[in-house]
Amino acid sequence: MQGDLQVKPNTSFLFAAGFVAAMSSLLAAGPALAKCSTFKPTRPGEVYLIRGLANVFSLGMDTMAKEFTKLGIQNCVANHRVWTGLAQDVIERNYSNAVNYPVIIVGHSLGAGVAPKMATRLGKNDIEVAYVVMYDPVEPTQVGKNVDQIINYYLDSKSKDKILRPGSGFSGDLENIDLRGQGNIDHFNIEDNRQLQQIVYDRAMELSSAIAAKEQ
Repeated sequence: MQGDLQVKPNTSFLFAAGFVAAMSSLLAAGPALAKCSTFKPTRPGEVYLIRGLANVFSLGMDTMAKEFTKLGIQNCVANHRVWTGLAQDVIERNYSNAVNYPVIIVGHSLGAGVAPKMATRLGKNDIEVAYVVMYDPVEPTQVGKNVDQIINYYLDSKSKDKILRPGSGFSGDLENIDLRGQGNIDHFNIEDNRQLQQIVYDRAMELSSAIAAKEQ
């Protein structure tokens, strides 16, 4: 892992209004492509859950959004096509110390492919990404600097290279975990696997709790 997570002077409990306002233009442009929570968060963090092709797949992302809402952590479910808009929003909010760390990104299929791209874009703009999870990408990927931890859960395929590799400046923790032959997991249900989801919730809570302790 890299050093301690950045702690911005803003408080997470004032974050909801800024998050919703910042996302309003994106939602207006394509409400079917992104759905962001509007509740007042009770814990630090913002989680981006990125779907794959169309919005009829990757429904495990919606399940995870509901759970993060129950946990009190702000979240946004989005189609992979709008990842650059999501990244740009975070970058712009960072100028005014309005990013609610830790930043967490989770993606499935094509969404898994853009998750490290989004993390790398943020990292290049000096925004630390605490945790990235990829559920079975469909192409090889790389990740850059300022990303603390990234895990690629994939199903090995002779016809496709799905391996995640460190890119320029990366110094965090990187894991490729092949789930081929593990129960009934396949490309279309991997993101809806309860055990894999629980791993993400548990890690997100650890990261959120660490930030909350530093803000006291």
